[in-house]
Amino acid sequence: MFFRRVLNRESFNQLRNYCSKGSTDNTGVSKDSASNAPCPQIFSREGDYGTSKTITGEALPKDSPIFSAIGAAEELLSYIGLAREYANESEHEYTDKLKRIQTIIIDISTAISRNSKVAIPPVYTKELEDWISEYAKQLPPPEEYIIPGGGVASASLHVARSICRKAERVVCPLVRDEKLDKEALVYLNRLSDFLLTASRIAAKHDQRTESIYIPKPDEKVQPQ
Repeated sequence: MFFRRVLNRESFNQLRNYCSKGSTDNTGVSKDSASNAPCPQIFSREGDYGTSKTITGEALPKDSPIFSAIGAAEELLSYIGLAREYANESEHEYTDKLKRIQTIIIDISTAISRNSKVAIPPVYTKELEDWISEYAKQLPPPEEYIIPGGGVASASLHVARSICRKAERVVCPLVRDEKLDKEALVYLNRLSDFLLTASRIAAKHDQRTESIYIPKPDEKVQPQ
């Protein structure tokens, strides 16, 4: 059998001895301390009743505005990570910028969880504006409506941008209620502009043509 070929009796005994209490390594040193070490707790069951805790220890319903905002930030953080992997595969130049953005999103998420007006430095937003200006010089003027696509890297950035807009919507009430610094909302607003610009750069690097939606003369389209 395949199992016997991979794990014969001798190997099985070695594995059993290694895992058992009082086992020794190849130097003869007892592994009692390792065997008795507490197993790290993976789950607490505290959320089984529909509540969760913020960083400060405050218990709130899982569907509270605080956790909705944290969830949106985490979703954005994760998808930018996926976009960064696609960018790495194609050796795009903006990968380090995406990682930098991820660290700032973690800062924003932490500020949300603390339920305090921790200031997000305006220099973060200025950084995004500089990147947008840098890339805009390499691109033709943006069309009224770009159809998401232009290669996997570009399309992933379009998705990240739509998630960023979602994060804006759920963060907005926290800023309005003075539970979060306004600069966090400003940063997310500018980030959506950067992600759109980066998606166009990605399409250019991959030598893909952008698809443009052209409405009828009497038709109005929601601008991007």
